[in-house]
Amino acid sequence: MSDGVLVLFIVTLVSVIAGNDLIAISAGGLLLLNFFAPPGVFDTLDRLGVPIGVVFLTVGLLLPFSTGKLGLAALSQTLMSPTGVVSIIIGIASSYLAADGIKLLVVHPEVMVGLVIGSILGVSFFGGIPVGPLVAAGLSAFIFRLLRF
Repeated sequence: MSDGVLVLFIVTLVSVIAGNDLIAISAGGLLLLNFFAPPGVFDTLDRLGVPIGVVFLTVGLLLPFSTGKLGLAALSQTLMSPTGVVSIIIGIASSYLAADGIKLLVVHPEVMVGLVIGSILGVSFFGGIPVGPLVAAGLSAFIFRLLRF
């Protein structure tokens, strides 16, 4: 058994014990793929995993428009409020940071280890959700940039 498979097993076990279904399903699914996936699956997942995840996340965020829970009136009212303006600014900052985070992960993939551990801890013990690694990588890149100056 490789080190990676052992890590996936531990993450799956800890996630099940901590009651974190999202991480348990993700790690458990990858664990099963390690044993049963045809060749090339991991190359495809490596290339498309983040974009597919972002698509599903975006679908979830846009769903209130599709279901009619939000419309143009709510959209324009929110955008003109202080909450809406702050949300737009934070949305711009977080998407910029996430893009910087991807660049950091390409140059220093070892950073992912800390981000994954931090995400697991944040989700399992602090009530977080596992969508933060890209923004966390972006914040890390921002902090690394500050420390260089």
